[in-house]
Amino acid sequence: MLLVVISLLVIFALFLLGLTPHAVRICIAYKLYEQREKLRAERAAAQARKLHHNKPEVEPAVPVPVQNGGEQRRARGAYIYEEEDEGSEGDAQPADSGAEANAAADTEPAIDPAAFDAALRDSEYVPESADDAPPFDIPGMANDTVTEHIKPVGKARTAKKQAGAGAKSEQQAEPGLHEIFGESDDELDFIRKFAENRSGTLGYVSADGSRPSGGVSELGDEASEADITLSVSRGAAVPSQSQTAARAEQQAEKPKYVFPSTTLLHIEPAPKNSDVSEELHSNAVKLVETLRSFKVRTRIVNVSRGPTITRYELVPEEGVRVRSIANLVDDIALNLATTGVRIEAPIPGKSAVGIEVPNRVVSTVYARELIENPKFMQAPSKLTVTLGMDVAGEPVYLDIAKMPHLLIAGATGMGKSVCINSMIVSLLYKATPDEVKLILVDPKKVELNIYNGLPHLLVPVVSDPKKAAGSLQWAVAEMERRFDLIESVSARDIRGYNIATKDDPEKEFLPYIVIIIDELADLMMTAPSDVEESICRLAQKARAAGMHLIIGTQRPSVDVITGLIKANVPSRIAFTVSSQTDSRVVIDTNGAEKLIGRGDMLYAPVGSIKPIRVQGAYVSEKDVEAVVEFIKQNVGETDYDSEVIESIEREAERCGTSKKSAALGSDADDDFDPMLKPAIELALDSGKIATSLIQRKLKLGYGRAAKLIDRMEEMGIVSPPDGNKPREVLITRQQYMEMVVNRDVEL
Repeated sequence: MLLVVISLLVIFALFLLGLTPHAVRICIAYKLYEQREKLRAERAAAQARKLHHNKPEVEPAVPVPVQNGGEQRRARGAYIYEEEDEGSEGDAQPADSGAEANAAADTEPAIDPAAFDAALRDSEYVPESADDAPPFDIPGMANDTVTEHIKPVGKARTAKKQAGAGAKSEQQAEPGLHEIFGESDDELDFIRKFAENRSGTLGYVSADGSRPSGGVSELGDEASEADITLSVSRGAAVPSQSQTAARAEQQAEKPKYVFPSTTLLHIEPAPKNSDVSEELHSNAVKLVETLRSFKVRTRIVNVSRGPTITRYELVPEEGVRVRSIANLVDDIALNLATTGVRIEAPIPGKSAVGIEVPNRVVSTVYARELIENPKFMQAPSKLTVTLGMDVAGEPVYLDIAKMPHLLIAGATGMGKSVCINSMIVSLLYKATPDEVKLILVDPKKVELNIYNGLPHLLVPVVSDPKKAAGSLQWAVAEMERRFDLIESVSARDIRGYNIATKDDPEKEFLPYIVIIIDELADLMMTAPSDVEESICRLAQKARAAGMHLIIGTQRPSVDVITGLIKANVPSRIAFTVSSQTDSRVVIDTNGAEKLIGRGDMLYAPVGSIKPIRVQGAYVSEKDVEAVVEFIKQNVGETDYDSEVIESIEREAERCGTSKKSAALGSDADDDFDPMLKPAIELALDSGKIATSLIQRKLKLGYGRAAKLIDRMEEMGIVSPPDGNKPREVLITRQQYMEMVVNRDVEL
């Protein structure tokens, strides 16, 4: 108990010690203020006594009546004082109203106005600094800039003579400072003397602790009633009420972006599969027995089951070569009675070999469950998008800002367009239109037109190939403009620029821009040189400017995905392709030809050694329509950037065709060779082609056969020369037929 009492006493003592400095400062300030007021009063009394003893002997002044019943006032708003009783020391006091004031006016001698004003100016107290001002608050001065016109405050005595009655003085007081400031008489007297006949700055401390400055000035000496302007500000420029209202009205006109609900996205429960453990055990036993039959002894150490793929991790015994396991992929698929078996030897970061086997019962990965995951919701980047789930069932997300550009390739119907839709929808759930802008290029005119009207779009969905090339040209110019802005504030990238200009209203905010191209092949056929140059320039430098590319194509041939594009687009996704050649074109390794389709992909992020197998997220067309319609209803009509549209149209007019597109276009007839079609058929049948083979089979000369080989290389049908080796055929017969139907070649 004693300890508690001692503790309370110590706390109370500390509390008193904390309050003591503030109380001392307040007392000292109040004492100083009283001394200043006392000194000022003594000076004023001395000056008034001196003036009283030195006043001239003249007849008493008689007030002159005016026609309108008012009184004649001095142009500068003088204060009329009168003497006290004979027994007083002669201090100046304001005139009282009523009969006493009238009688005093009749007997009071006239005072020279100029001499009185001079004496008053000499006697007034002028604070040397803002700290010398009295500690009173002026209500209403702590907010925006306020300008009040305050008429001179004082008591003006009027003399009015009426017939048949005694003289009566009527006091008319102007609007007092009591109503404006609500202060005491002493403080008001200080304000009057400070404001009259001078222009200065009144320092005071407002109620909220700030120290604004108030400018007091007289409007003019010509006015019959001098108006005094009191202007108060906070030192820094504060917008006026009209500007604030205009800004608020402008913000009110712009509707606030409402993130769509995840309930708009469709999801179904996972299928019930009671035989999962039995399936896993059966496949594991078959794998070990199959490898043992080829004298490859291994043991299974781990099994990872994903939505569509299960990976069995095996550790080979000493003396077993890893390559011997990779060469048995077809035998393993035969014994497991399945397709799409892929061997990863070894698994990155593990001393084991991974054998990926498709599941008997496949689960669909819905975009909704990935968007609702806390990893996505809490991701700091506004460019975070959903991709799918890996073989272990873990969600996979991409940060477009880190990729920084992405190439997506795959055969028709393998999930490429669904993957792009999943990325766009996840951006709508992650970023507002002010943070991320989109440019969608859809040469097919049917894949991305559903997004027209979204507030995230910088321009409507571009479907004309020439305008698409023009949009890439505009993006290059915008990239250079952004670099100039970033350089002006000594920043390194768009994030540093936006942070540096956050509090500067004159600097524009730069949103991220994501350019999504659904089909690159059509653009490469329309203006290959312009498109390739623009993509390469953007891929090389646009990351720091906040601009990113997502390029999709269903023709992963060398004439579409050129070496320059591959070198500058580091992140790639390969869906199911038709051959190992196409797989190597996209991800520089085999394996994409063994995928099972329906969103099964190999994702090779920037800097990765081996690609990652991922099951892509699924979002249906109805889900996309529901999300887009929800955003349109809440945001309203989309206001596209007219300047960007005009710039794209101008760039589209300038975009010409290159020699390659001219050779496949109107000028193709000049170099047309009727033996081109038989030469292509020969190459497709043989799998490889050489000049000598064309000479022998088609009975042509060396020069003509060499021209046919060069023409097929320009069309992307055969590979570039590799010494004396025959050239490889890069397309299948099905792709060749698609090229003929689409008029990509003239035969």
